[in-house]
Amino acid sequence: MDHIHIKDQIRQGDVLLDPIAEIPAEAKIIAESDIVLAYGEATGHAHRLKGRAVLMEHEGRRYLLVDGEPTLLVHEEHGTTVVKPRVYEVIAQREADLSGQWRQVID
Repeated sequence: MDHIHIKDQIRQGDVLLDPIAEIPAEAKIIAESDIVLAYGEATGHAHRLKGRAVLMEHEGRRYLLVDGEPTLLVHEEHGTTVVKPRVYEVIAQREADLSGQWRQVID
């Protein structure tokens, strides 16, 4: 299954959107249109938002504000997921490899 929603979390491939109460006040806007949350290293495909959203960053952590209307998270292989208006922390998924080391999930 490409999309799994657990307690309003949104997972799509190597991207996790985790709902949070608020974005830190010190967070800076890094993108307001054509937002790409992750590129697939193997395929070059992108987890891209279509609609109104703001991507912010603070202390190495990324946050997403979807305000007003839902937006779409699209990907060539995983399809499309509706992202409800709220605030999220954007987390790059990690997995353990056969040696027991953690690495970022690669699409």
